[in-house]
Formats: sequence, C-alpha cells, structure tokens
Amino acid sequence: MTNLPSAGANMMPTLFIQGFGFGNAATINIQLTFYFNSNTFTNPKASNSGTYSPPITLAQENGKVVIFIDSKINYQRFHVSAWGSGLASETAANFAGWTWADTTLFSEATSIKTVPYINKFDGTVYLPDSVTVLPEGRFGISTLTPRAPLDVSTTIADTITAVLSRLPEGHYYGRGTMLGVHAVNSTPHYSPSFAIEHYFYGYKNSAINFCRGNSVQGGFMTFSTNDGTEKMRLDASGNLGIGTGTTTLGKYKLTVEGAIGARKLQVTQGAWADFVFAPNYQLPNLYEVDRYIKENCHLPEIPTEKEVKENGVDVGEMNMRLLQKVEELTLYLIEQQKTIDELKKIIQR
Repeated sequence: MTNLPSAGANMMPTLFIQGFGFGNAATINIQLTFYFNSNTFTNPKASNSGTYSPPITLAQENGKVVIFIDSKINYQRFHVSAWGSGLASETAANFAGWTWADTTLFSEATSIKTVPYINKFDGTVYLPDSVTVLPEGRFGISTLTPRAPLDVSTTIADTITAVLSRLPEGHYYGRGTMLGVHAVNSTPHYSPSFAIEHYFYGYKNSAINFCRGNSVQGGFMTFSTNDGTEKMRLDASGNLGIGTGTTTLGKYKLTVEGAIGARKLQVTQGAWADFVFAPNYQLPNLYEVDRYIKENCHLPEIPTEKEVKENGVDVGEMNMRLLQKVEELTLYLIEQQKTIDELKKIIQR
C-alpha cells in the first residue's frame, strides 16, 4: 500500500518496480504510470524490460492508492521507487512509508483498474543473434539485416526455422505435432533446400519440398506423404511424375507409375481416319494384307509388341489407326456383300 491519498487527489506519478523471481528465474524491471483524478485511474500503463511481467491492478483502499501485483511465484524480491512532477498530491511525504502485505485486494476496494503492458521500441533495435527490428518496418529473426517485412534466417542446416501451427496431441514427442518450415541444406545438387513439413508425435508425415538444381536455377518440387517418402515430383521442365520414384521424368508432361482411374478421358487429334472413305483411297489388296501378316505377325501400320513395350502407345494415334482398320474392314465387307448379291442373281437365273 502506498501513502498516496485517493480522496480528492490529483496525481500523475511514475513508479519503478525492480526485482527477481527465484521461483521462475526471471528478472522484473517495470515502469508504471497512471493519472488519478476524480477517484478514477486514467490511462494506466506499464512497460517491462525484464523477463517476467506479473499482472498489476490499481485500486483505492482506506483512502490510499494500492498497487496489487497478482503473482504467487516463490521468492519474489521487489524494490520500489517513485517520483511525481509536483501536482497537489505528489508531496515528498506521500512517497514515503509505503508498506507491503501478502494478501489480495480488500473487498471494500474501489476504482479497481487493471494495468496493461505497453512496450515500444523506436529506431533500430538489435538483440544480437536473435531479433532485429528496423525503423522501416523490417523484422528479422536470427539476422541483423532483415531484407523483408519478416525475415527468418539461420546459419545451421537441417533446422526448423518457423512453426506455423501446433496441436496439443503429441506435443512432447520430438518436434511434436506441428506444421513447420524446414531449412534443409544448400547441398548436394538436386536435393531439398527448404520444405513445409507436417509432423505428428514427432514423426514426419507429409511435406512439400523445394529442391535446388545444378546451378542458381533449375529448381523443382517434390511432394511426400505417409512417412515423408516422395510420391510426386514436378521437375524443372514442368513435367509431373506420380509414383515414379525417379529423378528423370523423360519427355512426357505427365508420367504415372500405376493405374489411372477416370470417368472420362478426352484426347485431341490433329487428324482422323476419314480419309479411308475418300474416292481416291487405295484399299489394300486382301491377299497383300494376308502375306504381310504371315511375314510380320501384325497388321500394317500397327506397332509391334516389341515397339509397344519399348515406346508405349500414343492413345490418340492408336485410336485413329484402329479406326482406319475398322473402316477398311467395312469397305471389304461392303465389296464382299456386293459380290454375294451378284452371285445370288446368277444362281437364281
């Protein structure tokens, strides 16, 4: 309890509360100000350059101003000093003879006001090897020269530099259950430099990995699931591989190792097999087709089994070739039917 009177008082003191809490091994260095007039605490503020900020409440008790520090951490030591600028209630006698007691506020306390903490640092603030704040609004963590509004740096490879979110389940196992940013490494080539990773009970589940190429460019991305194993890759040329388990995706924009399920697949083609029905189309002689099949064991203009195994099948091109054979077969059937009809007429004569 202070000796600052509250009844009809008019004051604007500044108080310094300094000390140490042995129970939490924390320093306390608080500057407290308030304006008191007409039995009201106006704009109370506290700032703290220590490592512990206990809750502070102002009130009136028995005609005096009371400062209530709501903290029961063991072995806290305080030193309090104060001064005033010379308002009516800021005489020297009112700043002497203050007492303290280990108790809560009296039930008769009035004008109760909770004091908010306000800390502001202008200019450039350096906390060596930890945090830097520049006056132009750049905030750096582990860097003294931030180059962005938020710049998180590290000089240690394989480090989680930022945790974006945590869950309580599994919190005390390894890295816990969290989504974080991982600064992996700058070497070797074609390996992750950074990653956004999901951990559960300290085990990596899934990740988006940002990988470097062979030089300052050539980067690519991989996607991991289950136990952090790569399942998909988007290479530097924009080719996408799913389940391929390889660093080289070849010439295809999409490479899939395994089955693809779809309700509909549309393949665009630059040409189609309608040329078979053109008046000048030379329909292959069936005897020549027969000889070709006996010699090659496949239809003309259709790839062999070996070619398919080595090069795969162009679905659009193959559909056109198969349609071409169907259309040729249709023409053969039409000619055959005409021949049958002519023979029927001869027989009926």
